[in-house]
Formats: sequence, C-alpha cells, structure tokens
Amino acid sequence: MRDAALWRKWLRRLSLVLAPCALMVLLNASVANAQVPIRVRMQGHADPVQIGTLTWTVHRPVGANDFMTAVFRFQGGWGNILDPIYDFRWFQIINDASNPERWFPTWNGNRPNLPVVDPPAGGWDYQYGPDHVRNGGTRNQRNPGEGADNSPYYENDDDGNTYAFPNFSGQYSGNHPDTNSRDVHQEGQWSTFEDAPNIPAGEHVLFKTFLVAVRHGSNTITPGQRNFAKLAGFSWRLDGGNPLDTITKLGAVDPAREKQKIMQALGNSGFGNWNTIQLNDFTFVPEPASMLALSVGLAGLLLRRKRHAA
Repeated sequence: MRDAALWRKWLRRLSLVLAPCALMVLLNASVANAQVPIRVRMQGHADPVQIGTLTWTVHRPVGANDFMTAVFRFQGGWGNILDPIYDFRWFQIINDASNPERWFPTWNGNRPNLPVVDPPAGGWDYQYGPDHVRNGGTRNQRNPGEGADNSPYYENDDDGNTYAFPNFSGQYSGNHPDTNSRDVHQEGQWSTFEDAPNIPAGEHVLFKTFLVAVRHGSNTITPGQRNFAKLAGFSWRLDGGNPLDTITKLGAVDPAREKQKIMQALGNSGFGNWNTIQLNDFTFVPEPASMLALSVGLAGLLLRRKRHAA
C-alpha cells in the first residue's frame, strides 16, 4: 500500500492554482482534440438551433504531464442574446478510478464512493491549509483561497468569496491556451475549462466533463429549485506514467445517457438535493429585444448582399 502522502499528491488536481504559470510557459503541443456542435431548443424555432461549439483538447507540454482544456464558443450572434440570460458552466464527475478505497478525502476526512462530483461540496482536503480541522472534526472557518463552494460546478459561484479554484467570472493565474486569456468566462464570447490532475504511476482515473446551463447570476436553471440543464459532454482517461502522466480515450458523451451516473455522483458528493434537466426537456427563451436586434442585423446584411450582387 502506498504511503498516504503519495495519495495526497495524485489529486492535487487544481494546478490552475498551484502551477498554472508553469503549464503556460512550457512549450505546449495539442496532441488530440474534438469538437461537437451545441444545439438547443429555442422558443420561436421549430427545430433545434446551433448556438455554438464545444471543443476539448489534450495538451502535452514538453517534459510535463498532459492536461485537458475545453472551450464553449458562441456563434451566429447567440452569445449576445443568450449570455445575458443564461450562464454556461462546467460540471465534472470522476466516473471510475483504480484503487478507489484510497480515494482522496473531502474537507472533513470522508472518502466518498465513486462516482463523485469534482470537486465535492466544500472541496477536497488538499484544497485547505494546515490549520484546517481534519479527520471528521468540526469544520473550522474556511480561509480565503481555500476549498470550494457548495454548488456542484467545477468553477465556483460568483458569491463574493475566493476559493482554491477561480470563480465563474474570475481569472486563471495564467492564460488559458484555447483563448489566450486569463478569464474563465467572457460575456457573449466563450466559457473555458481546464484540469491538470496528477496520479501515481500505474494508476488511472476516468473523468466525464459536461457543459451545463443555469440562469444568469444564479447557480440553478429553475427558480426555487436546485438543478441545471446538461448540454453536451466528453470523457477522458488519465493514466499515471513513469515519469509523465498521459490523457487518452477521448470521446463525446451523450448527457441523456449519463443521468443515473450523474445522480449517483451528486448523492455521493453532498449534493443529494440537486437534479438535472435533459437537453430535450428544456427550452431556451431569448430576450425579445436581443432577438429583434439580431433580426434587424440579419436583414441589413441580406440587403447589403443583394445590393452588392446587383
């Protein structure tokens, strides 16, 4: 059995906090990527509307472990229409792992069953400093920059606090390789994800990462309830190497088929009162004024093209 300290290292996954600058300055090569269109039901449209694309990429810096990024980009003017009404965020579960009995503890020393939301409510133990009460003790006050919030999303809510990972409207320590910006989210343009986990040689972890939607400025899609709409997802596997970890087995995930796993993960992670909405069960409602502006703009573009053709 490996020493417990070794297992503390393998889920020091938020290297966006611990080592993002090191990742960004190394020569980086994209070794694999994939893209899927994001199509949703839209009020006033008979057929699903493509509002953007989701792209995920494995990066292989020279002399360093692989890391994963993703970006959702709006297209067709939908960012200016939808982003003031909805927030497009990230939700991740750890679906499977070798030696789960050695799983890294949460903030209170518990070791959750798999699947588990990453991070669980309150965050992982390693996201806290040495003065934090552990091993099932009474939770003491969280210091700024420690832990995670009590929402199930990968990034933290914009609640006025700071955590071990950035907030939705916060910034990374270094530029995100897909946008060349430190912003986690840029209104009307894009929303980004990054994970750089590390595990011991011979071990593996399977992740499933989802693009989800909630109401703008809220952490839920339905007022008065705790839920979010699942739009798309992808899976990826991390294998601990000697000396470097590698990411393989990428693939798109149908969120509708992951409902049971996601509900299990929520229940295992302190989010038992949360639920999800399937993509086909939710209709986006654009702001009327934004739709009018888009229609006027498209009409003007069509008129200019006709005049040019004449």
